[in-house]
Amino acid sequence: MKTLQSTIAIALLATTVFFNANAEDKKVEKAEAATTSNSILNYKMSNLNVGMYEVGNVNSLQLSLSLTKDAGKIAIVKLMNEKGDVLNEDRIGKKATGYKFKYDFSTIEAGKYFIEITNGEYVITKEILKGKGTLSY
Repeated sequence: MKTLQSTIAIALLATTVFFNANAEDKKVEKAEAATTSNSILNYKMSNLNVGMYEVGNVNSLQLSLSLTKDAGKIAIVKLMNEKGDVLNEDRIGKKATGYKFKYDFSTIEAGKYFIEITNGEYVITKEILKGKGTLSY
């Protein structure tokens, strides 16, 4: 009986130590996030996620972008060339939590392009390289 009580006491002590140590780590993450506004920690705390893929097969030059975001925030999606000229701009309203965008790169010249997504707090920039018949991102 004493062995069982000792085992339970050790298990409870170990669990308490583990949870206290884990709680301290979370406090540090929150403090770091509060002091570094553009840090990776803040990015992970936001629900602003972007995925890109070519529609159909590889080298179709049809780029599809999927975006998820927090409700209650406006997001702006811009497609820009290397000079910073805006080729396309879409505004996603506060109520929307998802967005899909398709762009045909077959009609534009080879070069470097950027997709910029902003929601007022965070900015995500994706680079796209359009070669002769290929897209890299």
